[in-house]
Amino acid sequence: MPLYIHPNAVSSDSWKVVEGYPAMDTAMWGWAPRTGGHAVRLILGGVFDHYPNAQVILGHMGEFLPFQLSRLDSRYKVLDFEHPLERLPSEYFGTNIAITTTGVFSHAALIAAIQDVGIDNVMFSIDYPFESTKQAVRVHPNRAVGPR
Repeated sequence: MPLYIHPNAVSSDSWKVVEGYPAMDTAMWGWAPRTGGHAVRLILGGVFDHYPNAQVILGHMGEFLPFQLSRLDSRYKVLDFEHPLERLPSEYFGTNIAITTTGVFSHAALIAAIQDVGIDNVMFSIDYPFESTKQAVRVHPNRAVGPR
């Protein structure tokens, strides 16, 4: 049974980058890196090495992470880790981590996510009540593999 990690409206810590800009600490921006950060901690903590069948789903086009996979790998290769991973961080996407399209209405982001994590690991979803279900349906179907 996969575990769906989803952002929370309640901030778990103080983050100076959003101070003075409360809108940044919402679904507008701050929830994605916070949630993506939890997923990176699962990877770096060796959870998927210890539990190779564990499955996690990240919403919102993977909370920025599919677009940072090469960066995660390049930094992993040069930084010291007390407990090295069995694979590069990016390699846990598509095997242990899948993503949803939740609330991201960008054809370019969808194509990039499919290229990075594989079409079988990108699930259509909506983001009710934050986003329009009608718009989600209008933007994503039949566009994943075809021209715009």
